[in-house]
Amino acid sequence: MSKDEQIDSSIKKTLTDFLHDLEGVNHAVQIAVPLIVEAAKISRNEFNEYSEPFKQQPENGEEPAFYHLPFGSANEFRKLRRIANKSVSASFQTPRALLVAMVSTYDAFIGRLLRSMYLLKPEQLNASERTISFSELVEFGSMEAAREHIISAEIESVLRRSHTQHLEYLESRLSMQLRKGLDSWPKFVELTQRRNLFVHADGIVSRQYLKVCSECGLAVDEDLLGKRIHVGPNYMEMAFNCLYEIGVKLAHTIWRKLAPDEIQDADDALNYTCYQLLETERYDLAYELLKFGTVGQPRHSEALRRRMMVVNQAIAVKFGSIQDVPWPLDNEDWSDCGDPFALAVSAL
Repeated sequence: MSKDEQIDSSIKKTLTDFLHDLEGVNHAVQIAVPLIVEAAKISRNEFNEYSEPFKQQPENGEEPAFYHLPFGSANEFRKLRRIANKSVSASFQTPRALLVAMVSTYDAFIGRLLRSMYLLKPEQLNASERTISFSELVEFGSMEAAREHIISAEIESVLRRSHTQHLEYLESRLSMQLRKGLDSWPKFVELTQRRNLFVHADGIVSRQYLKVCSECGLAVDEDLLGKRIHVGPNYMEMAFNCLYEIGVKLAHTIWRKLAPDEIQDADDALNYTCYQLLETERYDLAYELLKFGTVGQPRHSEALRRRMMVVNQAIAVKFGSIQDVPWPLDNEDWSDCGDPFALAVSAL
């Protein structure tokens, strides 16, 4: 295997590892969140049932209710109240923590993608202003160690920037528009800004959050300022789909740009990713990535592989909830494609 093939495989592996990690966090969401929510419901009910006989309402009706407890019931009352309070807190904190974990997998993916890019095209580092003195070079002991130091320092400096600046950096280095036609970009910006709120501000909406979301074209409610926001099941599903979509599109765009001789491998990898999405009935996400593969990419290794994507796109439309889109099979001439494609077209 040539050096270029090894490096290209590292881009492929970077994407594979990212999707694996993202799927893992999403699996944790599906398992942990319902259990914690149910546990919170049970603990609240247990506390309410135990405390209700001791609950008293002030005569004026304006003051909050209070509990008049016999001495022997105080310990059990406090125990059940602690459990209920912790369970309720967990039902809010766990989805937030898992959302942060999702974005963290994306951040790690960006770092690994940058490393693959630098190794594949070392000249990309020429634009960096980093220098090494002769004494530092002697200390490193080899050019390979010095190069690794520069790469690591450059990646670290990029990852300190905002998520928008990550894409701006890649666009500048690769001389291409990575956000053009990326309809999910405003969702991604809001998602990463919400992550920042959870990490730094306990989920309380700031002017910075509203400003950044507005700048990317996302309509936001100004009344949210100063209020705490949370995440529900629908939002977690959106976050997973958004990060998955952007990760795949970003990796494949860079892969095809830097290693055009590996376009067949890229076609097969993208089609396989989408086939796995069809298997798991994520039809809408599969459709979006297959549209990217058939329409968003100007070149393909051969017509056969592109038409495989078109058939899979039709499967996504047939079984998904995609509305008001052209039937993918109508835009192709299937007369010269042979029996396997004729069978697929007839079946669909």
